[in-house]
Amino acid sequence: MIYIFVILFLWIIQASAGEVGIKKPVLRNLPSGYTSIFHAFLIDNFENTERFSPKKRYSYTIKPYLSSIAGSYNLCFDVYKENNIYRILCFSSKDAQDLSRKIDALPEKIKLLSLRKKTEKYVYLKVLTFSKSFSSKLKVTSQNGDILINYTKAKEFKGENVEHITVGNALINVDTVILNSAEASKVFDYILRGYRFRGILIIKTY
Repeated sequence: MIYIFVILFLWIIQASAGEVGIKKPVLRNLPSGYTSIFHAFLIDNFENTERFSPKKRYSYTIKPYLSSIAGSYNLCFDVYKENNIYRILCFSSKDAQDLSRKIDALPEKIKLLSLRKKTEKYVYLKVLTFSKSFSSKLKVTSQNGDILINYTKAKEFKGENVEHITVGNALINVDTVILNSAEASKVFDYILRGYRFRGILIIKTY
């Protein structure tokens, strides 16, 4: 009986050690709502990752750092092997869609990660705004300035029956749609999970 218990205990330790623990990301100059979204995405996007627990023993742990400078995203992963720094990988992305694609390509550079199957889905972004005018091409940012969607075609909504995601309370400043933290977090989440935007449809609410 004791022998069986020891075998089971060793098996549990070995199984735990095979997972990659993802620590809570450190975000700078980004909406606070991004933190939980980005953490959950990194866990759900790969086959062998889980939320880091200090009570478990991991072969590898990853500490992500995501920041925004001049609209672009800068992402670094500190990879630890048995609590010792093993590798540091960093890259920049011009917008959130570019960031999502580069994260999906991570298994090419960090071999211990295994990507879950995911397909891109193309939709429109429907924007509700009090702003009276807008350019023919718009980019979409948060109030922090990070670029969620780079310049894409925009037009006034005329009742088109198309697949879309709706955001409200948007401010349009010439060629930029500025979203509050909640709406920016919503778009950030969709983009990370494979949604891509064909264009922007504007609904004037004044």
